[in-house]
Amino acid sequence: MKYDEFSIVRSIRFTSLAILLLISYCLTISASPVEKLKAEDVVRKHLESIGTPEQRAAAAHRVILGTVQFSFRARGTGKTLGNAVLASEGMMSLIGMQFPNAEYPHERLGYDGRAFTTGFIRPGVRTVLGDFMKNRDSVFKEGLIGGTLSTAWPLLDINNRSPKLGYEGTDKIDGREVYVLSYSPKKGSDFQIRLFFDAMTFQHVRSTYSQVMSAMQGRTDKDSARQSASRYQLVEDFSEYKKEGELTLPHTYKLALLMDDYRGTVKSEWTLTLSQFDLNHRVPADSFNVEAYKAGS
Repeated sequence: MKYDEFSIVRSIRFTSLAILLLISYCLTISASPVEKLKAEDVVRKHLESIGTPEQRAAAAHRVILGTVQFSFRARGTGKTLGNAVLASEGMMSLIGMQFPNAEYPHERLGYDGRAFTTGFIRPGVRTVLGDFMKNRDSVFKEGLIGGTLSTAWPLLDINNRSPKLGYEGTDKIDGREVYVLSYSPKKGSDFQIRLFFDAMTFQHVRSTYSQVMSAMQGRTDKDSARQSASRYQLVEDFSEYKKEGELTLPHTYKLALLMDDYRGTVKSEWTLTLSQFDLNHRVPADSFNVEAYKAGS
């Protein structure tokens, strides 16, 4: 079969156009935004990522053990290793850390369903994190701290907690697309709260708690000019999701506290690597009142 010059040119042009259209189509697919969802849709898919309703209900008494690395950066830097425990039952929850350090022997945060408590490292002296949370305990009482690791996680009981949830669109964390929800507890909070969920798995990967306090008025205009707003941010990161029993839970939990005020800027981080999960282990109710323990015990 013979082809004239015009037919050959037309064939080449057609093939080139087809290739360009195919490339354009593929780029459109890869660049297409993730599905826009309502807040309740994100919550529903998130709960499914943990386990079925029956599986979630069965893991009602949790004790989780692991190690923790603490680091801080202020005028100097430091780092220490220790052991960590997380325990929860219903609304009660506990985070404990133990360090071989005389200046910073432990971290204890607990809520027994009535009051939030934090341990003392010396008579009348709390840790930086303990003091920070003691003055802003609403998020711990709400069950937000610890995410899906805790039975107190409010999204497990959204109907009774009745928070105000808002869909904030999408963002990216380490290159991954995430859905963002705003969260306002029914009784209010000192923080602006954002919850982040992986757009593919709907696993909870981050929570941020931000607070900005306006500058105090000085005695003179010159004094006032030296003042600046105080900024505080607590960030929780959750990763390394794996199956434990019937639930899919994070095995790396990171807390980062940034305080920027008149005393300077201090950043503290606690990275917990969790290895032992007992999802049906009862803990005595009085254990969640950590103030009852003596310092150093």
